[in-house]
Amino acid sequence: MKPNRMRAVVVSVVLATLSAAAGAGTAAQAREKEPARAAARAAVPPADHNCLSPDGTNLNAFLGVSERIIGPPDCREAFVGEQWVRTFPSWGTAVNGARARYPRGYTPARFNPMDDFVSKFLGIRVVNDIGTAQERSHTFGPETIRRIAPFDRDLFAFFGSAPLSSLSAGAHTTTVFMRLSAEHCDGLGRRPLENCLPAGEFAYTGDTPVTFFPRSR
Repeated sequence: MKPNRMRAVVVSVVLATLSAAAGAGTAAQAREKEPARAAARAAVPPADHNCLSPDGTNLNAFLGVSERIIGPPDCREAFVGEQWVRTFPSWGTAVNGARARYPRGYTPARFNPMDDFVSKFLGIRVVNDIGTAQERSHTFGPETIRRIAPFDRDLFAFFGSAPLSSLSAGAHTTTVFMRLSAEHCDGLGRRPLENCLPAGEFAYTGDTPVTFFPRSR
């Protein structure tokens, strides 16, 4: 499987918070119109639950997930009544601390960069329909890391939430916030904005669209 390396998702927690607050009204108004547009779509989810990555990897098998996966571009539709698992881009690090490169002033808590990330990873918060009256938040812990595997000389952590309850018919959004106990840098470079994640909670993804369809009789 070719990982999706997450880079520079947050310039700073403060800027992200201010930006979200400023755009909340406009975004909420736009989302209120989405269900009607989504209802007119002809596409429906495949009958089976297998989510395929762009390179053809069966993500359900790769992550050990039996429920429908929501997250990748080709896996953002489900049937009403189905449980679903939220996945999101993997996080990659240098394999070995001996060759790791860090920004000036950063000292890892563990010798190997992936061990450093795992030691600081507290979990995630999945927020559905953020900024609307239907907003709901779900918190998950370190078990969200489903698998750690090498690829192309780096090491990647792959994520998946515990099963979530079905959403109502129509268009929704789902947003992932990550929580770290301390700043983490990946050992792949010396640029903080590209190679580091901040301490605390921060937005790890944007508002990912997802559509739930009623089952045909």
